[in-house]
Amino acid sequence: MWLDEITLKDFRCFHGEHTIEFSMDPDENVTLIHAENGVGKTTLLNAMLWCFYGTTTAKFERKQDLVNHDAKAAGRDSCYVEVLFEHNDKRYRARRFHGNGTMGGREFSIMRIDDGHSVSIDNPDSFINTVIPKTMAGHFLFDGEHAEVFLGEENRRGIRKAVQDILGCNLIETAIEDLEETAAYYRRQMPKAKATDQIEVLSNEIDRLTEQLKSGREALDGLKGQAEQKQQQIADIEAKLRNSAAARELQASRDRANNSLKRAITRAASAQDELLKWLGDNGRFLVSSRITEKTFDHLEAQDVKGRIPSPYNEEFVQDILEMEECICGTELKKGSTEYEKVRSLLQKAANKTLRSRLSSVRSTLKELKREREKAPGRLDAANKRLAEARQEISAIEAELGEISDKLSGIDFDEIAERERRRNELRAELDGINRQIGALENNLRSSEASKANKERELNKLLENDEDARIFVRRHELCERLKERLEAELVEEEEDARKILRSQISKVLQATTRKSFKLRLTDEYAVALVNEEGTQLPKSSGENQLLGLAFTAALVEYARLRQNAQDHRLLRGTVAPLVLDSPFGQLDDSYRETTGEHVPRMASQVVLMVSGSQANNAVIDVLRARVGKEYVLVRTNRASGEGKKGETRQFNGKDYAVALFDQEADGTRIEEIVR
Repeated sequence: MWLDEITLKDFRCFHGEHTIEFSMDPDENVTLIHAENGVGKTTLLNAMLWCFYGTTTAKFERKQDLVNHDAKAAGRDSCYVEVLFEHNDKRYRARRFHGNGTMGGREFSIMRIDDGHSVSIDNPDSFINTVIPKTMAGHFLFDGEHAEVFLGEENRRGIRKAVQDILGCNLIETAIEDLEETAAYYRRQMPKAKATDQIEVLSNEIDRLTEQLKSGREALDGLKGQAEQKQQQIADIEAKLRNSAAARELQASRDRANNSLKRAITRAASAQDELLKWLGDNGRFLVSSRITEKTFDHLEAQDVKGRIPSPYNEEFVQDILEMEECICGTELKKGSTEYEKVRSLLQKAANKTLRSRLSSVRSTLKELKREREKAPGRLDAANKRLAEARQEISAIEAELGEISDKLSGIDFDEIAERERRRNELRAELDGINRQIGALENNLRSSEASKANKERELNKLLENDEDARIFVRRHELCERLKERLEAELVEEEEDARKILRSQISKVLQATTRKSFKLRLTDEYAVALVNEEGTQLPKSSGENQLLGLAFTAALVEYARLRQNAQDHRLLRGTVAPLVLDSPFGQLDDSYRETTGEHVPRMASQVVLMVSGSQANNAVIDVLRARVGKEYVLVRTNRASGEGKKGETRQFNGKDYAVALFDQEADGTRIEEIVR
């Protein structure tokens, strides 16, 4: 999709009719719009969203108050926004109308423009969702002033939703929800088919456990959010301690100790896993050693006595009988006493299968004996590693306690108070983590209990034909739901890998710090140093991270535009509209970010104020700017003798505020290149 132009008529602050033509040049892909705060940047962003979907951003105030006040005073009680765009090499005009009037009785319409003629699209809402799905649209409209909220301390849900929106998970999520409801319906029908008290009790218990699991998972998600918040607060305090001359050395020692502690905990976990693996691999030796030895000794004794294997083979006896002559020369006629005596040997003779089995048993017993002899050494080594790791953990924890005591004793630069607060947060975090652990155990127990109850219920119903129908349907729904959930998890993991890579590229290009992005499977976002220590995020870095995340989402949507997976919506190529992306950034970040912005999407609409985009930022953008505008504030008031305000663009003065005008509002003026 490419934006061609937007026209606003009496929409909010835009009095009268105003049009912006967007640059569609691939080399000069930026449309730059200058506007001071309160003049109309956010209104422009919301006008696009409203035109396509009839919605606005969360912070857009007085959502129903859309008609310009002075237009109302002049007797005009309607407004509209019209967007001309290209999609799949065809041109379209989308128009949304609000207020009294005609427009053919349609609030929203889309026309396809063919050789100067307009053809109405029958279902405009469905069509626009094929161009840019509504769930994705908000991620192409970046509100820089609220990036910090999006990527703040409680960020996981917002980020997860963003990833799922770009993935187009709506279809698969709807399918999962439908399968859950259908499975529940079929299970509720089971007791009706064969009503007994036991079945009723089991059915009610399954319902209770289902609700318990749902609420438990919600509680777990909330606790994890709280844990992330505490971790970020601790990281912020430790950063302040690092920057304090009085505490810098002690905090550095704590950082080193914490890194050592992480490594020791990893070693302890590895040794513990080794012990568990040893028990799994060699536990049989603990219970089979005596019987193994006795069996082996018995076989050896029988072998010495010539009883095992038998001293004669089945094939040898059969050959003698067929030849009708013993190896001693005695004639063996069928039916004779000698013949029958030799034939009786077949009952004790060793056949090929028996000899093979005996050989296998001997081999297995020997291997068991060798492994049993080696096993204690492996066990001792694992136990030794575990003991050493635990000893190191105890020593490091003692060292950390001493460091904390020293910091608490520094009565300078609020160090003691910061350390006290850090310890409070640490204790709160430990408490939350204990709750998380306990809740996870409860959830596992409830899941196991529910599975057992369902098996019991199915067993009671298996002999009833009517009930079996519902059992089979319920099981089918559950299997399908589990498969879709697994596929969704896999898709999300692939998405996270791509997003991590894309975000890291943007950060590498725009930041001056050597930090890395951490995006966990739980959608927690953090900045970490080379050692993996979580770093505090300033407001500017939060905004930069939000911008990088938005750029990554746009790129991921582009990569998915030709996706053939019927379970998920396709991606899309769409313009990126950026409202105040530099607001919280310092000058250095603004320049590097400004240089990177044109590369974030095929078409970029950039709205900035004078305080956010200085000359240096504009200079790095200049070569990629194809169209440029300024929003001018008009005032009916005289301004008490003011002549208006001006700014200079491209060496020419342009008004940014005018007085003694026809109406209060905003007008759009193109800047001559």
